[in-house]
Amino acid sequence: MSWHRNRLAARMNHFHLDSLKKQLKPFRLYFYPRLRSTNEHASLLRRTQKLYCPAVVLTNHQIAGRGRGNNTWWSGTGSLTVTFAVPTDDRIAPHHVPLIAGLAVHRALCGDISGLKLKWPNDLWHDDLKLAGMLCERVNGADLIGIGLNVNIDLTEISFSLRHRVTSLQAISGKRIALQQVLTAISVEIDKLLLKKQFGSFGAILPEYNRVHALEGRLIRVTEPDGVTIQGQCEGLDAEGRLLLRSSKLLHRVVAGHVELA
Repeated sequence: MSWHRNRLAARMNHFHLDSLKKQLKPFRLYFYPRLRSTNEHASLLRRTQKLYCPAVVLTNHQIAGRGRGNNTWWSGTGSLTVTFAVPTDDRIAPHHVPLIAGLAVHRALCGDISGLKLKWPNDLWHDDLKLAGMLCERVNGADLIGIGLNVNIDLTEISFSLRHRVTSLQAISGKRIALQQVLTAISVEIDKLLLKKQFGSFGAILPEYNRVHALEGRLIRVTEPDGVTIQGQCEGLDAEGRLLLRSSKLLHRVVAGHVELA
C-alpha cells in the first residue's frame, strides 16, 4: 500500500471527536483509545453511576471483548466496536432488545449494501458470512447494546480459522467506508427505534424483521442455555420474537440460544 493509501486508511478508521459529539446527539459520547470491552466498561460505568443514558461508549481498539454465550469476540483494525446505552423500557422484554437493535443496524446499512440479512437473535449476515454481532445486556436501568461491525477489514489479515466465516463492508462493497459515517448512521436508527419508539408495539416490527431473516425455511441447530440441542426447520418468529423451530412433529419456541446452520 502506498503512503497516500495509508493516509486514506487512517482517515477512514479515525474518529473526529468534536464533530462526532454533535453527530451523535442525543447520545452522550464516552470515548477511549483502548478498552478491553465497550460493554464491560459501559457496565462498570453504569454500576458506579458514571454513565448517563442515552450514551455511546466507543473505542478505537477493543482487545478482550466477549461474545454471546461461549462465542469468542474478534476485532481488528477497521472494526467498529461500540456500545449504545439506552434507558430501559419495561414494556420491552430483554430478549426483544437484540431484535430491535439488529433491525436498526440493518436499516442503517441496507441503503448502501444489498443482500444483508439478520440471523436471529443478534448477528448481521451477508451471503451467510458474519458481518456484525451484538451483545445486549440490561444493567441498572440501562439496556447496553454492544456492536462489533467489520467495516474496513482486510480479510487476508484474519486468522485462517475465521476467514471462511466472516466478511466486511469493504469486502462486500469493494471500497473503504469511514467508521464515523457508519457509526452516525447506526445512531440515527437506534434513536428512532429504541429512544423515540417509532415502531409502536413490538409486533409492528416483526413483518420487517421476517422479510430480512436469514434463517426462515432453513435447517438449523439451536443449543439452548442449558446445553440442550434441537435441530429442525426454522419457521420464522412468533409474535413474542421467539424462534420457531419444527423438529419432527414438535414446534419449539426458542427464547435464547446459539444458532447455526445444520
